[in-house]
Amino acid sequence: MASRRNYRWQDVNKSGLNLETLAQHFEVFNRSENKSPRTVEWYRQVLALFIRWLQSGGHPTSLGTVGQDEVRGFILHLQEKLVNGHPLSSHTVCNRVRALKAFFSWLAGEGYTGEDRLAKVRMPKATQQLIEPLSQEEVDRLFAAINPDTALGSRNTAVLALMLDTGLRLSEVSTLEEDDVHLEERYIKAMGKGAKERMVAFGATCQRALLRYYHHFRVEPAHGGVTTFFLTLDGYPMTGQAIKSMMDRLRQATGVRRLHPHLMRHTYATRFLLNGGDVFLLKQNLGHSTLAMVERYRHIASRQAALASQPFSPLDRMNSPALRRTGRRYAGNSLGIYPNAGKPREARPRSHRLWRGGHRPPQPQH
Repeated sequence: MASRRNYRWQDVNKSGLNLETLAQHFEVFNRSENKSPRTVEWYRQVLALFIRWLQSGGHPTSLGTVGQDEVRGFILHLQEKLVNGHPLSSHTVCNRVRALKAFFSWLAGEGYTGEDRLAKVRMPKATQQLIEPLSQEEVDRLFAAINPDTALGSRNTAVLALMLDTGLRLSEVSTLEEDDVHLEERYIKAMGKGAKERMVAFGATCQRALLRYYHHFRVEPAHGGVTTFFLTLDGYPMTGQAIKSMMDRLRQATGVRRLHPHLMRHTYATRFLLNGGDVFLLKQNLGHSTLAMVERYRHIASRQAALASQPFSPLDRMNSPALRRTGRRYAGNSLGIYPNAGKPREARPRSHRLWRGGHRPPQPQH
């Protein structure tokens, strides 16, 4: 009878493993790490897209045949790809490359590869677009387009007020629990990315909108299992897609074409800093683990503050009569410092024209 060899991990032919199988293992790992469903799904979609690209090009999909050359080819494919006649944004390309780098880092950490094969693959450069927060006039138009004296309008007003006053993510608003909204104390407990809970305060104006909705217009939950704060008119949880649809209707009604849920978060962060808020407190309120994501808001707030300071120009306030003479050539002054100011060049005496070396031209001989 043939004896069975006691295989060790080092003896397993890992290079022959299929990427599809490894992607499934990676998904199980992410779920066990309690990553959000959206993050798990994002990794799955990117890896499936990469595998389909390999298959469409006739490339094998075994682990031993895939490395940085194949990934670089995939990056070029993404950069040249057109969707509805437009190329993918640089941020979309970066996000997909980031997912692949995370996958190959996990492969190395789990011992499937001897090293991280994408360690030398740099992230493509992403264009840094300046995100304009909503102006005061635009915010007024949004609230003016909603009728707060109806159940639907009261709820939508409360949603908009909460997002503008706390900077909550779309997913955090839609999953906000009734017990986590402390109306009297004016703070909420939000469950952010990575199952990290944080407390965020809101102001008196937002409190009034939330109190009006909760005590006068919020319907009874459809059943005992519904515990979210924002409900549909049928008593079911208001989903993220329902909030997006609300934003779409507001965009059409107000003409604020760039309106989308995440713009509420940008507006909150910028206004928070402009109002004197601390950058470290903003990081905590937004639920970021580092200051890197908050820095861009500080740049936007600095620019907004610079524009707001234009009416306080010292020179404008001096209102000098001499400086108000715009559109006219200065014809000299009583001190005679610039005797040729205002004269055409050809009318100036030759004695005042200098050569390149700074010397006077030779005087004519009489």
